[in-house]
Amino acid sequence: MYPEGIEVRGKSIRITFYFKGKRCRETLTGWDVTPSNIKKAGRLRAVIVSEIACGKFNYLERFPNSKNTLQISVQNPHVDCSLNDFIEHFLLIKSVELTESSIIRTRSGLKTCAKLLGGERLISNITHADIMSMRLKLLNGSNFSPSPIRRTSNGRSVKTVNTYLTICSSLFKYAYRTEAIHTNPFDGVSRLRTVKTPPNPLEHDEFIRLINHPSIREQDVNLWTVAVYTGLRHGELSALAWEDIDLVKRTITVKRTATQQKRFRVPKTESGERTINLLAPAYEALVRQKACTFLYPSIAVEVESRQKRNHIQEQCTWVFRMTSYSAEAKGNISTKVISNMWRKCTKLAGIAYRNPYQTRHTYACWLLNSGANPAFIASQMGHSDMSMVISVYGAWMPSNNESEIAKIERQLNCIAPSAPHQKKTT
Repeated sequence: MYPEGIEVRGKSIRITFYFKGKRCRETLTGWDVTPSNIKKAGRLRAVIVSEIACGKFNYLERFPNSKNTLQISVQNPHVDCSLNDFIEHFLLIKSVELTESSIIRTRSGLKTCAKLLGGERLISNITHADIMSMRLKLLNGSNFSPSPIRRTSNGRSVKTVNTYLTICSSLFKYAYRTEAIHTNPFDGVSRLRTVKTPPNPLEHDEFIRLINHPSIREQDVNLWTVAVYTGLRHGELSALAWEDIDLVKRTITVKRTATQQKRFRVPKTESGERTINLLAPAYEALVRQKACTFLYPSIAVEVESRQKRNHIQEQCTWVFRMTSYSAEAKGNISTKVISNMWRKCTKLAGIAYRNPYQTRHTYACWLLNSGANPAFIASQMGHSDMSMVISVYGAWMPSNNESEIAKIERQLNCIAPSAPHQKKTT
């Protein structure tokens, strides 16, 4: 009695197993028909069946000279491709349409997903259940961050999980369209529900406490003043150069932004390239900052264009510079440093911490509450139209509630009695 799936055909041993719904037969070349080889063939078949069940079986490696290998692999070289290898292929294909910073973010997201799915597994063997399990692990599982502090924390935010799902879904959608897989395991996988978080801008008194605190350095005060009174994104603040500023016309021309990878690129959209009219506090902050950094030598930087393989060479004298004596002191202040500065400054000023992006929200909310035209605000912030401004930034700030109530009451008193009319008695 031979082991399951093992046949003796004349002077050869043949192994039979099922792969991708098809029965496969392979003759073990060079194996003499002996009791020990028959047992060995049975063990080999058991290993193959186990690899198929785990999604790690590679037909080409096991049987490189098999006709079945040619039938399975020749038509599409990625059918028996591991997830890690397919990720590299996918990134190479996408590199013609994504920016360098987007490729870096996509690679990072896919590598995280590959750790949870099993990077050595064949992409064709990853199932819907695997994706659902990955979604759960992304939300509640271990963090792979290189930072020791973040690595000890479990789980990720819903927004981060949905970002990973979007990135990974695009990979499997491409695999399905190129017939590397026959079914898309992401079919029926929904994103986690999110609750829209309203803006949490600074109150006027909070901002005054921030810029007047004696322990906060002059450059930091100038930076937060410019951030709040221009609505610049932190990447735009990081890449701001004196060559972009006209203190006579009181304008800033936004034409580049800094990425987290310390590269420079033009804004994502054409509306992002804009001219900002300086409000008085921002103008005065830049005048003060000019005394600190204007006379530093300019440096040549390469700015990535929206068109692939097209870079712009510019001379830049950074407005906000690193102030330490490290090797980075010659460079512009990075977005990471800006975030760290924000955490430190809000703590010193005794202000409730909120995301540093709230400086941009503060600009929009303050201008709206001052009666500024939403279309003008949109143009200053780099939005293509005012719909974003109205939908996101239209919330009333808490400190204005009393004045609004008083205004409403004054109007009502003019048109309505303070007490109901008494009914006439007969």
